[in-house]
Amino acid sequence: MGRMRPISFGTDGWRGIISFDFTFPRAVIVAEAVRRYLAETGYGDKPVLIGYDNRFLAQEFAANTANYLSRAGQPVSVFNAPVPTPVCAFGVEHLRAAGALMFTASHNPFYYLGIKFIPYFAGPAEAETTLRITEIIREIEASGMDIPPLDTAWNGDKLDLRDEYFARMNSFVDAPSLRKLEGKLLYAAFHGVGAGWVDRYLGDNGVNVETVASGRDVLFGRSLPDPSPGNMETVRRHVDVGAYTLILATDGDADRFGLMMPDGAYFGCNQILPMLADFLLTVKGKRGRLVRTVATSHVLDRVAKAHGVELTETPVGFKYVGKELREGALIGGEESGGLSIAGHVPEKDAILSIMLLLDSLASSGMSLAGAWKAFKGKYGDSCFERIDLEIEGEHRASLINDVKGSLGASSFLGREIASSSSLDGSKFIFGDGSWVLFRPSGTESVVRIYIEAENNATFSALRKSVETYLGGYTSAA
Repeated sequence: MGRMRPISFGTDGWRGIISFDFTFPRAVIVAEAVRRYLAETGYGDKPVLIGYDNRFLAQEFAANTANYLSRAGQPVSVFNAPVPTPVCAFGVEHLRAAGALMFTASHNPFYYLGIKFIPYFAGPAEAETTLRITEIIREIEASGMDIPPLDTAWNGDKLDLRDEYFARMNSFVDAPSLRKLEGKLLYAAFHGVGAGWVDRYLGDNGVNVETVASGRDVLFGRSLPDPSPGNMETVRRHVDVGAYTLILATDGDADRFGLMMPDGAYFGCNQILPMLADFLLTVKGKRGRLVRTVATSHVLDRVAKAHGVELTETPVGFKYVGKELREGALIGGEESGGLSIAGHVPEKDAILSIMLLLDSLASSGMSLAGAWKAFKGKYGDSCFERIDLEIEGEHRASLINDVKGSLGASSFLGREIASSSSLDGSKFIFGDGSWVLFRPSGTESVVRIYIEAENNATFSALRKSVETYLGGYTSAA
């Protein structure tokens, strides 16, 4: 028989399989641990906000947890409907709350649910916070805890911050200029909570937008609620692409985004982050550091160099990016599809990302294709790929150890090493600016390999070298 996995917080909260290891009693234990943590840190008298997405039983989990906390003496407010994670984070900042519990599993399969703790600063909890909460959870589990009867009817304070959140968007986006956008946009919500937020804001500002996959479906159309190239291509194939100028998409809790042009060209954070950084530094007249994770495209570095601003590299995880934003960075993001900017919450926000990108297009009068061509003319091209290699046991350990052992060498993969880093995984930067990163997953039997080069020829040669190198481990496996 399988055993329940211990409650542990990963890069973005605790997630588990519904009714197997993510259960009502365990959610209450997490809530109690958070309540005790807030009492320890002096925030016990401030309200905790509780949000939830469209997943199966998410609202019921949220209500039951809210009832428990309220009876335990913790002030609580619950959103009146499913809500995007960035809006929940915005609520923490706007209401000066102690923090929030967001019930979501983001882009994971439909049978998952999770809890994300958002502290008072309205961004992802840092490691020391989640470690302390985990310690308290273990203390509760060891001593035992009487779980109260299930109560999924919340009759307390309810939140609706749509107007306030849209006002925040208006402080960053030239909303009237959005009317200049030509043609019709297609928005794919993938049955997530972005529906009613992305399309509503655009519609309110005169943008012609049509929405698909907008209704709640706890099976997410039997796919992942993820704005990946494959999922967006499926959307593109099932519509008359000639009727739209651009396809927009968000994930299950609307913190990640993706865009696709009618011809199938995909744009994720690797492209949009540097484009928006350039937009903020030029058109918006902003200044500040630029931030990316170790696994994100180095095109952002070129933008930083051209504008004479600092570039900061962080480990993978938006909690590290968020910390830099709280400490004065202008914009920061990560390869997997999330970014935010100074003055907003230090949390991934797909709604903001999309609106800023559309603002930049309206400002330039260009299509995304035209804007990207102009951007590449200024900063050069890039070829990027992430390979997820499933490898287990001693073969996985051998690969990781051998790669790590090459960090101090003068060459790797037949190329001279210009610099290397062990910030998060093993990263090698070569003399021509190309680079490769080997990073083991902390939760799966996967090693992620990231490759980037400035042109197709260099990229193809580097990728072939990586494949040859990996062959010695995968063939043995």
